[in-house]
Amino acid sequence: MPVTICFYEDETFRNFFPLTMLRPVYTLRAGIVPLFRRTERYFKATNVSLLAREQVAPLVAETYRDFPVNIIKRGTGEVLFVNGRIRGYGDLPELVKQARMSTVFESHDGVAAVLFRLELLKSIPEITTQQEFVELHRRETDNFLRQRTTASLYGYCWDVVADIESEIMADFSHLKNSLAGPRKVFVQDGSHLVRPEEIYLGDGVQILPGAVVDASDGPVFLGEYVRVEPHAAIFGPCYVGPNTTILAGKISGSSIGHTCRVGGEVEGSVFQAYVNKYHAGFIGHSYVGQWVNFGAMTTNSDLKNNYSPIRVTLNGSVVDCGSIKVGSFIGDHTKFGIGTLLTTGITIGACCNIFGGSLVTDREVPPFSWGESGAYERYEFSKAIDTALKVAARRNVTLSAREIAVLQAVFDSALTDDGVIRF
Repeated sequence: MPVTICFYEDETFRNFFPLTMLRPVYTLRAGIVPLFRRTERYFKATNVSLLAREQVAPLVAETYRDFPVNIIKRGTGEVLFVNGRIRGYGDLPELVKQARMSTVFESHDGVAAVLFRLELLKSIPEITTQQEFVELHRRETDNFLRQRTTASLYGYCWDVVADIESEIMADFSHLKNSLAGPRKVFVQDGSHLVRPEEIYLGDGVQILPGAVVDASDGPVFLGEYVRVEPHAAIFGPCYVGPNTTILAGKISGSSIGHTCRVGGEVEGSVFQAYVNKYHAGFIGHSYVGQWVNFGAMTTNSDLKNNYSPIRVTLNGSVVDCGSIKVGSFIGDHTKFGIGTLLTTGITIGACCNIFGGSLVTDREVPPFSWGESGAYERYEFSKAIDTALKVAARRNVTLSAREIAVLQAVFDSALTDDGVIRF
């Protein structure tokens, strides 16, 4: 029987700062689609609901209009709550299929999912909110089986970055059979496609003379109206979202969102959307939020000189990543002046303006920081928003009042956990 699936956030959403300051963790992306869309590989769902913190829920509703937000339309079937930071599904799909009673599925990282069987839902309306289910779980705790699953959960942003290549390949494999059909593309003489059977070109894609798209090591997916300019090289596995322009340089093993402009070198990184990296410079093993601008020659380090595991400072605490390749984690609306150099494993909050052409040695830069490394001032909220509005207008986008309200909460350090679910 098809199941209604509800993606929720738990109390660890702060582990994914600064990216989850303005969005739930399940809307982050490792491959081609947001994390919550990967469930389509494993479940045939009649309905999918997105459950978000109260502060960011309006933004989620604006972005994902095809999905109800904080409303559950369960119909007449079972309901499966899936932790939004699910990483690998493991045996979870089969366990759900075999379940004969309501069950809490536990992984070694925490609760991965909770299944509400039909017989337990008699008191729940067919259209309701997540709170009804949370209260039902509390009342009926003794009627839930607790079962171990091999499903795994993401712990931090760098875990998402580590999965870019494998997730692009998995998404490509899942999507390619549904992508057949006529498309008008413009692959000009003098461009080179290597292993074209592993390259998907969306409608309106332009590949100009001197450009190379190489799928030798994995698939390449170019969304609608992507433009690949001369002297640009894209090496798979790689995803480039709609309306993005790739300029001279090299992109490899990365997931680039929609409406970006990307040049220079990018390796093993995620750009959420509306990112401007027009000029030379290197960004590697990083997760970059929306509306970020990299001044010319902005470069980050993703490897220490002694090749030791990298430690990241997050929310004031030091976390050992257990990896020698970790770059930067950059919040929405942050801007970098020319020649900015970012130290290994740095986290930078939303709406920062960093300049000075020197090495940023800070381990963690608070949101709304203005100035040079070690000498920041508080970025006035009105000035930061004025800049954000101007940048959005340059892309024919109007920054919504809802997004401004969330940025105000970030500025006030007033982000709350209202709406997270604890099973």
